[in-house]
Amino acid sequence: MTKQRTRAIGIVAFCSAKVRLSVALLRSKRRQWCYYEVHPVDTSTFVIHLHKSKLMPHLFRQTCFFGNLFFFALALAFAERTHADFVIYRLPGTKLVTVLEGKTKILAGRLLEYTHPTFGSMALNLDDAVIVKAPTRKEEFKRLLNQANKSKEVKDYLEAASQALKRGLLKEFYECCSLAYRIEPENPTVKRLIETRRRVKQPLGDPAAVEQNLREGTNLTKLKVEVSSHYVLLHDTSDARVGRKSRAQTRLELLETVFESFFMKFALDGIVLAPPKEHMMVLLFSEEETFQRYSTLLAPELKMAAGFWSPKDNISVFYDQGTTKQMMLMTDLVKDMQKNKLKLRGTAVSQEMAHLANSFELLVKVAREESDIEVVSHEATHQLAGNSGLMPRGIIGARWAHEGLASYFETPSGAGWGGIGAVNQTRLADYKIISRDPARRNLELIISDRLFYTAKNLGDAVEAYGQAWALTYFLMETRFDKLMVYYQKCSQFENELPASSRVKAFTEVFGDLRTLENEFNDFMALLKSDLDRIRDAAR
Repeated sequence: MTKQRTRAIGIVAFCSAKVRLSVALLRSKRRQWCYYEVHPVDTSTFVIHLHKSKLMPHLFRQTCFFGNLFFFALALAFAERTHADFVIYRLPGTKLVTVLEGKTKILAGRLLEYTHPTFGSMALNLDDAVIVKAPTRKEEFKRLLNQANKSKEVKDYLEAASQALKRGLLKEFYECCSLAYRIEPENPTVKRLIETRRRVKQPLGDPAAVEQNLREGTNLTKLKVEVSSHYVLLHDTSDARVGRKSRAQTRLELLETVFESFFMKFALDGIVLAPPKEHMMVLLFSEEETFQRYSTLLAPELKMAAGFWSPKDNISVFYDQGTTKQMMLMTDLVKDMQKNKLKLRGTAVSQEMAHLANSFELLVKVAREESDIEVVSHEATHQLAGNSGLMPRGIIGARWAHEGLASYFETPSGAGWGGIGAVNQTRLADYKIISRDPARRNLELIISDRLFYTAKNLGDAVEAYGQAWALTYFLMETRFDKLMVYYQKCSQFENELPASSRVKAFTEVFGDLRTLENEFNDFMALLKSDLDRIRDAAR
């Protein structure tokens, strides 16, 4: 598909039977009509269908992930309109609904001022919004902290610390640990946390040697460099600041947050891991096209990746997710909407078009940030697992275990990284697809890695990730000690094992598969995400 500019003519079709938003577009050079349909596929996915004329009848299916979107039109009828923290917002003229977390203020003229934690304020039509009172992640944490302050029990402070880590509140996590230390400094968990914190904060050597190895190993001698406490990052991104930091600095900040959270999570649950003794290597490209050229030189199958960690070279590689074809399509659509908003000023539909354009602009910004966060936190976890002794360093011994752990750490939210162990709405939806398929829901298929190796298309592969995440989440919550024993087995793999050996290694630790599978399915049937919680509050 060539990159030609498109000009939005306006909204031409809405379909109530199949919730969708269709926008007619006229291709400027060839005068060829086409239109885009935006379909909600599940609780967190838009599918963009590009329909062309009979001369070019191909259907392109593009997927764009919006991490905090879900669709429930009935909520508009039952929610109470009060000042609160979540806005259920219906895109004007559609039945497309999204949930936004942030601050709200009622303005004159039936307008609602909504302030996103990262992307600033915008005015929404109050008639298209429902404000729901539901506790935010920080409020839920504060409730636990208040309980601990009343009881003065170490176990309550550690529970509050665990919830803070789950919600991406690293500063609050450390505050809880300090309070627990003041009460019982010799508590075994407190001592593990202190030792892990000491190891994590241990200064590393001069990053210059790591930078030189990274440049020589990749032949990318002209890229710029940014250095943090534990990472050396080569990049070609702009030095322009988004807020107070450049894009490279923002990515390093996220990497450092994942780094600390990774080691503190395992310390909290009973394991003190050894941090890497030298800076880890990262590449960040500004364009998807540049990333693809580089990655296909390493392995052709990496062309379709959104990012990767190379065990052989020990390098994590990313690109700016805002440059994907899907995201650029959405960005162009927003630009066209904004132009039409100005053209339609003073007409009967000007206000509706303005609200629609502003809403789409916010959703695209959120989607871009979440895509970056999800990919970076996922691949950073692969790299940490391979450099801390938790997993094999040079191979992927059990793919489901590697991908499940990385998915466990990747949970993004509308305001930034969602923390460790928060229920991942997207992965949960992928798991549910497999759980309804008798041919693929057998536990042996995932622990043998056959779900990955027999995937016929990208959709099958994504669903395998969902199953790996679900099993990891279940084992982390119910059998952490046994899971660590299994990871230790994986760390001793010297070569890729056949499927039967992977199953044997798993059952030696966890026992009878049928019993475990029944417990797993029962556990997952009751699992709710943060979005489910908000939906329940809106009813």
